[in-house]
Amino acid sequence: MPKIRPGNPAVQAGFLVLVALLFGGGGSAMGLANLVVQLAGFAVLACNGPAVFAFFRTAPRALVVLVTATLLLPLLQVVPLPPAIWQALPGREFAVQSLELTGGSQVWKPFSLDPNRTAIAFFALVPALAILVTAWQLSREDKRGLLILVVACGLAVVLLGAQQLATGNRHLVFYAQTYGSADLQGTFANRNTGGLMLNVALVTLVAVFPLRQIRAIWTLGGAATVLLLVVGVVLTRSRSSMALLLVPAALALWRWLRWRRPALNRRTVLLAGALVLVLAGGASLLASNQRVQSAFGRFDTVEDEQRPLIWKDTVVAAGRYWPVGSGIGSFDDVFQPDEALENLSYGRAQRAHDDFLEATLETGVVGIALVLGWAVVLGRFGLQALRRGSTGLAAAGTFALVALQSITDYPLRSQTMLCLFALMLSLLADAGREEPEARRTPRSEARRQGQKDGSRPSAHL
Repeated sequence: MPKIRPGNPAVQAGFLVLVALLFGGGGSAMGLANLVVQLAGFAVLACNGPAVFAFFRTAPRALVVLVTATLLLPLLQVVPLPPAIWQALPGREFAVQSLELTGGSQVWKPFSLDPNRTAIAFFALVPALAILVTAWQLSREDKRGLLILVVACGLAVVLLGAQQLATGNRHLVFYAQTYGSADLQGTFANRNTGGLMLNVALVTLVAVFPLRQIRAIWTLGGAATVLLLVVGVVLTRSRSSMALLLVPAALALWRWLRWRRPALNRRTVLLAGALVLVLAGGASLLASNQRVQSAFGRFDTVEDEQRPLIWKDTVVAAGRYWPVGSGIGSFDDVFQPDEALENLSYGRAQRAHDDFLEATLETGVVGIALVLGWAVVLGRFGLQALRRGSTGLAAAGTFALVALQSITDYPLRSQTMLCLFALMLSLLADAGREEPEARRTPRSEARRQGQKDGSRPSAHL
């Protein structure tokens, strides 16, 4: 674990993760709480000026270009433009008509139709940037310590959520909209984001769990942690998060088969059989729980989903502002004119519930290019992490989780998840220095190899 010193970059990054967990789970509606996270991010950046310049000077070029473009995009969208320019942009007819009624159509206006939210979107990136520049060149031990912190945060969310559920979510709740909820909320206002965070903790646990010299305390502690996190995901009642449990399961199987290469002997078969029996027994016990039954019962209401209707209207709205977009954060305002009357409901959509569609509406072709650029870079980093193993597996799993949930939700609109995403990105930014896990030969394999060669394994193995 990193030494607890305020000047230690690992401690500063961990501090930001904790602040984001406590104050950043409420979404864009919790402006003051998000401000706390953003001010903490500014403070860390102010204390690490040389680290900021070092990142933009020495980090991988593709990553630097994407980070710079992501930061500049919202800033450029709030720059005032002459009337002849902003009025000629696609989809600005309603704004021009409303301003003509008040005689203000000839004023300079920014590109974004909601410049305040666009500016907030930029400030939301500051804590993520602070984590990235402070953590990307940390040692392997410090990175491992930060990952253990992420697992601990996941456990804290489950334990807090259990206390909330025990009181019917009437005490210890962080946000008014979660009062009386039937879901495990923890420090989140959105059950989907809360469930995703617990999935991130699971893939992190897969990455940090030692495969060499496994002790009983690690096995028992790991099993208990997995059980608590999985139960926590189910109790959030988030269908997407429950489905995404397949990602940490697949990652755990990949790591075990790829780096341990277990022999198919009697001991392995018995161990696998015992594990299956334990999981089956635990599942059967949980299946009789009323809360668990309620969580899985939500899959029976998929046909009543409003998301496909919102997606359809979002595509229409995106066509109105194509190819430039309406401005980051402006979805809730610009979506209303294109919402079909037959799709109206008692509430407002507020989000596209598909971050890729929402990015297309708000940023147009530039946003699509940025998303594709991030997909290519993260895909390349993720494949390298799968081959190398170690802490990078947590990042690869997190990228997969965020990308998959972005199809039906908006995970990176949460300050907490944005900071966790930046932390995982920092694990891969300097991954070239890290030794592949396959080269770290387990003691048992070294002993067998030594016996085969007639030599004694080195004492340091």
